Amino acid sequence: MSKNTSLREFGYNFLGPICSEYFQSLLTQCAQLPQPFIGFLAREGYLLNRIFQTLVAENLIPNYPSAYVLSSRSFLFRICVADPSTWQWSLTHKFSGSLEQLLVSRFGLSLAQIHEVFEDDDLSMHWYLPEEQEALEAHFYRKRQQLNKIVKQTKRNYIDYLRSIGLTEDKSVIFADVGYSGTIQKLITKLLKVDTSAVYFITSKQGDYNIDENTAHMHAVFKDGVKMGDGYTMLDRSLFLEALLTSPQGQFLDIAKTSSLNTRKFNFSFGKKAYSQHHLHELQAIFEGAIEACCHFFRHNIRFSIAEIEMLNERYVTQRHMLPRSTWALFDVDDAISGNGNVDPLRLFRL
Repeated sequence: MSKNTSLREFGYNFLGPICSEYFQSLLTQCAQLPQPFIGFLAREGYLLNRIFQTLVAENLIPNYPSAYVLSSRSFLFRICVADPSTWQWSLTHKFSGSLEQLLVSRFGLSLAQIHEVFEDDDLSMHWYLPEEQEALEAHFYRKRQQLNKIVKQTKRNYIDYLRSIGLTEDKSVIFADVGYSGTIQKLITKLLKVDTSAVYFITSKQGDYNIDENTAHMHAVFKDGVKMGDGYTMLDRSLFLEALLTSPQGQFLDIAKTSSLNTRKFNFSFGKKAYSQHHLHELQAIFEGAIEACCHFFRHNIRFSIAEIEMLNERYVTQRHMLPRSTWALFDVDDAISGNGNVDPLRLFRL
């Protein structure tokens, strides 16, 4: 069997069923909203958007207005760094290191920007999160005006970009993403001041969240009310899905307008590329298999129960021999939010 065939079959068998059932639920949620607009979020949204566009082209599903939305937690943390109400999301993730390391890895700030705001002694201070979150928030609060100065233009650019692709208050915005705490959804809800919904593979707690004067609604397809480490395999080993549900670019880092007279034209910059981005043809072969599977399942009305999806996922992510050798190098995940480098789930889980 050729490497390309092996990758394509793996995409068909591993990603196909879970993505197909995800879209069944997404479409059900869309049908309940007036004028739904689907935003496929972040790197995980790249494949979901491709599946959606193919299903539409094959006349298998309704053609709802949609867009692929460039976003990342790191970028959103950065442009919201001067807003104390957002620190509940950006400073709760586990971290151990210097303030400089935190501002670079989690917030994506440049060294030049950091040194505009903080003194060297501040930047070398070691912090533990979330244990010292309250103290760090007080530290940030004293610097909020300086922090706002270095991010306010980028923040304006991003809001203009979101509106330019269709995320406006006259539509029912519904996001498509893997999950699971809805951080990106909540931050975009806050930025745009619009109500949003989202459909996730897994959620920590689905339902309505008040974001200032607006609401962010979260819906789970496969599991709700679980946390990392609870023993739910699809979440505890979600790094396998995260490694494959990625985009041709690295993490979204920045946005700039190409012209102050035209808000619809933007330049984007991205972070370092992992193995998947350097060997895009391998990733695309997996995507082609997943897309083919979804089309086949929709065309012939083939459905999978949640129990079947969970069993299938567990077989693949707990037994190395279930993962074709041709896929091993693709399991390379960026974990900068926690201050780490890339993580290999095969090694992490000792497969």
